[in-house]
Amino acid sequence: MMNSTPLPEADVLPLIISQLIAYGYSAIAQTVADATGTSCDMLPSSKLSELLGLGKERHQEDSDTDMPEKQTGGNDIVTNDSTRSHTGFDPEAIHSQPKTPVAYTQLYYTQHKGPCRTAIFSKDGRFAATGSFDASLKLLDVNKMKKRTGGASDKPVIRTLYDHTAPVNDIDFHPNGLVLASCADDQSIKLFDLSKSNVKRAFRYLQDTQPVHSIQFHPSGDFLLAGTQDPQIRIYDVNTLQCYTNRQHTERHQAAISQIRYAPETGRMFASSSVDGTVKIWDGVSGQCIKSLEKVHGGLAVSSVRITKNEKYILTAGMDSSLRLWDISSGKLMMEYKGHEQRSQMLQPDFSYNEDFVMIGDEATTDVVVYDTQTGVLVKRITGQNNLVRCVATSPIDEGVLSCSDDYRARYYGSTNDITI
Repeated sequence: MMNSTPLPEADVLPLIISQLIAYGYSAIAQTVADATGTSCDMLPSSKLSELLGLGKERHQEDSDTDMPEKQTGGNDIVTNDSTRSHTGFDPEAIHSQPKTPVAYTQLYYTQHKGPCRTAIFSKDGRFAATGSFDASLKLLDVNKMKKRTGGASDKPVIRTLYDHTAPVNDIDFHPNGLVLASCADDQSIKLFDLSKSNVKRAFRYLQDTQPVHSIQFHPSGDFLLAGTQDPQIRIYDVNTLQCYTNRQHTERHQAAISQIRYAPETGRMFASSSVDGTVKIWDGVSGQCIKSLEKVHGGLAVSSVRITKNEKYILTAGMDSSLRLWDISSGKLMMEYKGHEQRSQMLQPDFSYNEDFVMIGDEATTDVVVYDTQTGVLVKRITGQNNLVRCVATSPIDEGVLSCSDDYRARYYGSTNDITI
């Protein structure tokens, strides 16, 4: 067995503190920092658990050195490395060849009475919703969109919802799949009960004093983030409708918030982007700003922000015609995706369900541009739209993609394997 030199206390304590924050125990982490006099950046990090995982694997390998490796027939040998699960992409890993995306086929489209501005899939991938400049929402059955032929009873549009009086900016499904939230330029957030058929009006609404640009439910479903024309972030308790804001004026953005998103798996942190050119990372429990990235797109407006599933990176889109991937802990730029144009519109990109690809509309064409996440290479253009694509939404379970265009349509694309009879 190999001997290892223990890490000194000065190296271990910051790892413990950042791991506690990553698990959502910010208050306990602060207590440990104060009690030990440890100075660190108080950012969430899973480095300690990763190091423990590596140590566990090394210990297992050392204890198994006298054991024969599993034979699969002939001289083929299966090693431990071949069975390790993939826990998230690594931009620093060497990848000589980009992945090849599926052949996307348009399987369905629905049409609003105005430009389609936003779309989202439910967490289980069974449903999707779209929002439009015409102030309406549409609820869609994904399985029915996959059927290229069907009778009148198989129409994918389950219902159209009318309760806003101005263009819809963002929508999100509650994790339980029974509630759809929407926000609009009419300074409101609406909650629709999807369990009741025939209901077209919201059963609950939150009134703001500013146009609401972006919303998202916490993965637990207990809270709802909101970003508005005002620089101050709102956090609503879904059950009581109480609104929480950060009173630290120095932590706020200096201009309107363009998008706000939780870490998708845990909600331990959330990120916000702004037209002031900055992106901020916030503690999901305390609501305190823990990281601020300045001039992420050369000081130009940032239209979108996404946190990766492993909570290590954020993806931003900006008016410099680029997508950028940033390391949350260090603030380092990891990858840049260039090949589309974004100069004047607040375009919304998305990761594919497995984060192998990044997709965004292109102001120079009517295409959806697809980049390989690991290499930054533009690998495909999804054609078929007749005007600018403002938003791309991807299914959380398969290759399904919704494109929202100024041609009034939301188009559903899937692979040929997704087609059902």
